[in-house]
Amino acid sequence: MDFLRPKALAPKMQSASDGPLVWIDCEMTGLDPDKEEIIEIFCIITTGNLEVVDSEGWGCVVHQSEERMAQMDDWCTKTHGNSGLTAAVIKSTTTPEQAADELLAYVKRHVPEKRTALLAGNSVHADRSFLVKEPYRKVMDHLHYRILDVSSIKEAAKRWAPTQVLDNVPVKQGLHQAKEDILESIAEAKYYREAIFGLTWRRGDGSAQETPLTETDEDEAWADNLL
Repeated sequence: MDFLRPKALAPKMQSASDGPLVWIDCEMTGLDPDKEEIIEIFCIITTGNLEVVDSEGWGCVVHQSEERMAQMDDWCTKTHGNSGLTAAVIKSTTTPEQAADELLAYVKRHVPEKRTALLAGNSVHADRSFLVKEPYRKVMDHLHYRILDVSSIKEAAKRWAPTQVLDNVPVKQGLHQAKEDILESIAEAKYYREAIFGLTWRRGDGSAQETPLTETDEDEAWADNLL
């Protein structure tokens, strides 16, 4: 099974019955959302069955000044410097506001209905902690308050799955480049889908979700408090 080559569908708008997932990966100047900045974002949208809706995806490098980039810690300085991201950030003319507008437009183009798609990724709660800040908050407002975190599936597998499940997990390159990180996350999710959920996700017509996500007024009010 070729988990690392996601097949794209003919582009179409996703509805709740498709169980869409909005995969977002951010590179930042550090880990503290109150002090650090997003410097790269990439987004790929899949159906609930992990079929890529648009193989091109959307991404951008967000401008920060050379002075701001010089304030990064040693790990970020080395990693982003070696990947070429630091130079690209300084050269970029895209502002955070422009990045947020473009990301929201891309998501809405494929998933127009609010609170239909889940944010997905590896340890994606960390990305979300930055994306709930302005100017990106409107993107999170458009998504469902639930998330699909592949890292959580891995942690569950460590505790409850046969050891061979983890022995065969696709190897990651650890490039810390947003698009490549997302593709690796999708590949890992596909692996777990087969290795752990293989007997259940194909039920019925093969849809990963047979009924749309629904929420009560209380759910929505509670979710608003998370943002």
